[in-house]
Amino acid sequence: MSDSPNVSVVRRLYQARGDPQVISQVLAPDVRWEVVDGFPHSGVYCGLDNVLRDFFGRLFTDFDEFVADGSEFFESGERVVALGNYSGRARQTGKRFSARFAHVWTLKGGLIVRLQQCADTVQLARALAP
Repeated sequence: MSDSPNVSVVRRLYQARGDPQVISQVLAPDVRWEVVDGFPHSGVYCGLDNVLRDFFGRLFTDFDEFVADGSEFFESGERVVALGNYSGRARQTGKRFSARFAHVWTLKGGLIVRLQQCADTVQLARALAP
């Protein structure tokens, strides 16, 4: 069974592995990016430039490797729920981590307009702690 158009867009974001060119193609210019408290650089980011610069730009300075793998996808209307795992290695400590996540993506017109993130933040905090 092939993916719906919305699930395909979300999968493309995960497969981009942080590539700003692909991110720019799947996020709406006015995207709202909600990062859960306790996650590195938590907060709400509004706008594509803000997400790229202030979230991803800072996140990738903390980690040598950072991967978000969506493994299960559920769709309801304009929303896609993705369950998966973060994995990687903290730059300062060299510690590896694996952490579960749930993402709720809202799409309009084939673009992602909102992320609501839920994640096992303890695993990332342990990797970053000296």
